[in-house]
Amino acid sequence: MPKDIQPNLGRVFAYCHDSVGIGHLARTLNICKHLGHEYPFTTFLLATGTPYVSMFEHLPRLDYIKLPTLAKEASHRYRSKYLTMATDELIRCREGILQQAVEHFEPDVVLVDKAPLGVCRELLPTLRWLRRNRPQTRIVFGMRDIEDSPEATVAQWDADGVPAALEAVYDEIWCYGMRSVFDVVAEYRLSPAIADKLRFVGYVAQEPCGHPPLNGSASRSVLVTVGGGTDGEFLLSTYLNEAAVQLARHGVRSTLVGGPDLPDDVAERLRGRASATAGVDWVDFDPCMNCRIRRADVVVSMGGYNTLCQIARNRKRSLVVPRIYPRLEQSIRARLWAGRGIVEVVEPAELTPSELSAHVAAMVLDGREPEDAGLDFHGLRRIRDRFHSFWYPETADARALRV
Repeated sequence: MPKDIQPNLGRVFAYCHDSVGIGHLARTLNICKHLGHEYPFTTFLLATGTPYVSMFEHLPRLDYIKLPTLAKEASHRYRSKYLTMATDELIRCREGILQQAVEHFEPDVVLVDKAPLGVCRELLPTLRWLRRNRPQTRIVFGMRDIEDSPEATVAQWDADGVPAALEAVYDEIWCYGMRSVFDVVAEYRLSPAIADKLRFVGYVAQEPCGHPPLNGSASRSVLVTVGGGTDGEFLLSTYLNEAAVQLARHGVRSTLVGGPDLPDDVAERLRGRASATAGVDWVDFDPCMNCRIRRADVVVSMGGYNTLCQIARNRKRSLVVPRIYPRLEQSIRARLWAGRGIVEVVEPAELTPSELSAHVAAMVLDGREPEDAGLDFHGLRRIRDRFHSFWYPETADARALRV
């Protein structure tokens, strides 16, 4: 990149609201890592309420602002997780921190993950300030391919005023998915003005990590992962009840990953059960799940976005028991991918220890790789291309953006 270009777009401010789980944080860090590698003059400032940033790989030229943490009580209802503050008081505090940070950091690009207005609309004053005072700043909304059912998403977005903000505030919208799999324009009834800003960039999956193989020589293995772990007790406990024991008798080793949000008392109880079960390993957290997925013969999961992308990218047999509350995002995606032969799905209401044991055993014994369903995992490359187009609009390849 020419030296005279370097000062023009050197600062990226990334907002990542994550009151539950680690998926949005992991994806945002993945994007920052990839852009930082491609553009070594760029610096990143991440604003997030999650307490787990330090558990991931430290990235050069990335720092972060820790917002006071929120906990979700119900769909779209939050409370302070650690501080004795009323929710509205805490939101005002976070709102002030965000605006002060942006005013002083003077970002060239703002990348907002998942919540276009911020949680409880906390980011909206900052976005409006940018539009008034730094109109040259590029403001981008990055969204998963699926947020929730169309009915629930449209109703919630209309109630919050999201469509108006997408039209008035944002320069671009990056959908981390494929239009041929789930058309957010049609499903979420986006206006022509919003659709004109939207780019389907493909799925955002972690690049090959290059880490050495994990220790262990089990010829066959099953990985059970529940993402952040907030509501993962049911799947982990059900697997330990029967599947782990039955598979161990056939020489199949199981690794269970609890996740940092698994409640402490639940983690302690399940950790004890795992240690008392032959052929079972327990891991509290692994910042590079790609290594775990790469090693496993079969993966059992709840079907979070990042997990499914890594499963499909690594061509692993997978059983998904999707979360269905408070939103249907995981269930919708899992069913769509099951229709393409990428994963198999069992709904939580249908899951029993014996059903899970039989299903996983059959998948391990089958041994075949899933079919290549033609999913596009070049999301990071296309994000890089969009980033590049901010400097050189004439180089943007529109044909590569509408996938």
